[in-house]
Amino acid sequence: MAAYASTHSFRRGEYVWQAGDAARSFTVIRNGLVKLVRSGPRGRSAICGLFGPPETVGDVAVLKGLPYPSDAAVATEQAHVIRIPREVVLEGTRKSPQLGVSLACSLHNKLSALHVKIDVLSAGSVEARLATLLLKLYDQFGDDFEDGTSTIPVALSRRELSDLVSTSFETAIRVMTRWEREKVVDTEAHGFTVHDLSQLREVAGNPESVESQAS
Repeated sequence: MAAYASTHSFRRGEYVWQAGDAARSFTVIRNGLVKLVRSGPRGRSAICGLFGPPETVGDVAVLKGLPYPSDAAVATEQAHVIRIPREVVLEGTRKSPQLGVSLACSLHNKLSALHVKIDVLSAGSVEARLATLLLKLYDQFGDDFEDGTSTIPVALSRRELSDLVSTSFETAIRVMTRWEREKVVDTEAHGFTVHDLSQLREVAGNPESVESQAS
């Protein structure tokens, strides 16, 4: 399949594909992060998932030969993806049972991403949901430094955070601003710098420690 593969480069905010595009190739993330975004009522959009290397994205649409149901946009400064024509991969599954097993595992990973979304939304208050979201992103993409800080290289706006945890834009701003003031989490151009993982874990594990006015 390598002979048919092609590499494509994208910058932050550019679309790897848009909803309604024909799913003609399997897409493997080589580096960077890709977010799946689905449009909702009244022009609102919701992030369905975040994916990084060496994950694949859009597998179900490709396997079933359907148009993509959501947009795929780059969430980091840049990303490189590898595309392999759909017919080449399907032919490969007929010749290699191991490839078929790998595709099944990939679909299982997509189901796990849905479970992560459920975990976040069921965490309790807005504060607990935001803490759970950041910890999930840390577990998936984070890195630790010798000075005791940790980084989550996923740049998300306050609007995107509010959509991910199902709260108002204003509440997300209020919680994140307080955490920055308390030196728990800083928002950077590249993502988030976590100064106190233990505080996030405490908040995520204690649904009662939430803002009474959070929605």
